[in-house]
Amino acid sequence: MPGSRVLLVDQDVEALALLAAKLRERGIRVSLASGSQMACERARSGGYDVVLAARSVAEPDDGAMGVIDALSVELSQVPPLLVVHDTPEVEGGVRSESRVHRDDIDRMVLRIEQLSGTMGADRSSRASLAPSAHTLENAPLADLLVVLATERRSGTLTVTTPKGSGELRLVEGEIADAVYVRLEGKKAITRMLGERDGTATFAPGAPAIMRRIHETTRALVTEARTLVDRASALRAEAAELVASTLMTVDGPVSDGSSEIDQHVLSRLRVPAMVDDILDELPHSDAAILESIVRLDARGRVKRLGQGSLRVQLCGPDQLHLLRAAAARARSPGFSGPARLVFAATSSKLAVFGHTVLSLADAFPPAEPTPSVPVPYVIATIRLGDGVELDIVALPLVPVYAPLWPMALAGAAILVRLDDAASQSLEEACASVVVPVLDARAIFGSLEESSAVQVASLIKTALDADGSGVA
Repeated sequence: MPGSRVLLVDQDVEALALLAAKLRERGIRVSLASGSQMACERARSGGYDVVLAARSVAEPDDGAMGVIDALSVELSQVPPLLVVHDTPEVEGGVRSESRVHRDDIDRMVLRIEQLSGTMGADRSSRASLAPSAHTLENAPLADLLVVLATERRSGTLTVTTPKGSGELRLVEGEIADAVYVRLEGKKAITRMLGERDGTATFAPGAPAIMRRIHETTRALVTEARTLVDRASALRAEAAELVASTLMTVDGPVSDGSSEIDQHVLSRLRVPAMVDDILDELPHSDAAILESIVRLDARGRVKRLGQGSLRVQLCGPDQLHLLRAAAARARSPGFSGPARLVFAATSSKLAVFGHTVLSLADAFPPAEPTPSVPVPYVIATIRLGDGVELDIVALPLVPVYAPLWPMALAGAAILVRLDDAASQSLEEACASVVVPVLDARAIFGSLEESSAVQVASLIKTALDADGSGVA
């Protein structure tokens, strides 16, 4: 009976594709599923004449629920089952009407013809066989993509996970384009294949797109699976690195670093968590993680502590004193919170700024850090009762020195973290009458990545306001 609708279920996707091709040559309309759960999800959206299932999913050896039992939970009427087996039939033995050998295509087609129509359903009223929403836990995206590729389906596969949403656009089963959150192409595919929590929904049709991916779906899935496994293993091995904020440590210009190493080092001139680097660089997650581990072993990255660490600026018993000092530090005639300005080289301020943001009640500004070394607000510290304190960075790049007096005007005090551009900085402070505090006079050698030292420095700067310390 040409046009019979068969749901073919097999955990072996290669065997699934091979058998499906042979059945289609005989005019059988075949939909595929790589396991009982995917079979249930596909069966909910369309009617089938026969379920053709490999013995491993029809009669699992581990005692799990077979595909027909699983379908009976989902459907009011379950199609007849044919079990596909690989065991050679004994000559002269009695054939089972519910079993067919994988290579006996003639008998398989005959049994499908005999069983078709026993459902008693009107074909014209059946729902579309387009896949419904699939849960990634029950139907991994890699398996679903292979199934769609084998069926040569065209359309859009929308993937929704707790981390965001993405789309894979298929043309005759081949992935033509992919996006996921902010990622594109192979990296988006790899990230989506690594997700186990979420749903995937296929909408059939011919998407109007410009093709950006030209590899086969099977090749992409195979590569993505390898990259996912490698990235997972690297994350486990480098757990402490992944949990830390990292920054570049200066080294020789020509030290044999690869191109990806140079990209990572360039990005880490501003402190960042590993997950931020993975999202921002175009290389695969596995390649980036390998680079970070390699650079760490060579001493080219510095760990600034765990991103989840939050340090209190002061104890509850001292908060009222700090709040009063911040209120007094506001300059007459200037709006907004009191401002403490910290001056140093751009690289030192990058570390210092990251540490300030690790303080409790420190909030980043709405505006991003400027791409040029001009003064900017690092954070606003909220002290309660409507009292706030702005922490301002002043990168000491001499070419921008004419702008410094504008940033310093109205500041409570300037804290100098190093010796860069000393004369120009002193002239700028003198022109707007802002006192200067040298952090090295307090700590000797300030560790910008130490939240405790940075908190102490901010409190000392407030106490020194108006004392004329230089």
